[in-house]
Amino acid sequence: MALAHRYTLPDQHYACTVEDHGYQPGNSTYDDLPPLPWPNQWPQRIDGKWVMIADHRERTEPIFDVKLAQAATDYWLPDDTNATPARRMTKPGPLPEGALIERPAKTDAELLAESKAAKTAEIKAGYDAAVAASLTMPTTSPTEQDVTIGAAAFAAEDAEGLAYVMQTHAARRDELLAAVTAATTVIAVQDMVVSYAV
Repeated sequence: MALAHRYTLPDQHYACTVEDHGYQPGNSTYDDLPPLPWPNQWPQRIDGKWVMIADHRERTEPIFDVKLAQAATDYWLPDDTNATPARRMTKPGPLPEGALIERPAKTDAELLAESKAAKTAEIKAGYDAAVAASLTMPTTSPTEQDVTIGAAAFAAEDAEGLAYVMQTHAARRDELLAAVTAATTVIAVQDMVVSYAV
């Protein structure tokens, strides 16, 4: 039995190869397929012959033979942003006009927001560390229990002193957070030094 190569309608993309069982199946040809491999390409019947066209689909087993398997080409359109999920083709053909195969860069606003979020987290962590250090000196790596005990002892011995220390650290934290909010460039945020008087 001869092998017939079937194609889809109306686009005439290669679909599969079957035995003819003595008669030619519909939408098929006996013309030899282009030689493998077909990386990012797929056969299409154009003017009565096979022509290799672009194919950026994901081709996975068992739907496709291992020789035809390939990863999808991720792409983005001109109006997409860095946060836009990658797009993928679902059928053979070229990528859309203007498609980008690299994720769009983050905008200045996105980079600034990211930088501010990181600096804010650093400021808050610094505040927690400064409070812990002030309440547990000279312990170098205080635990949460050490901080609780230290705060109770400090309050018992010098409630006003404890209030002053906490107020000083909170004021510094708020000053730093206000500076982050007011910053207009990534460099300005990154250059801020997070420090507390301990």
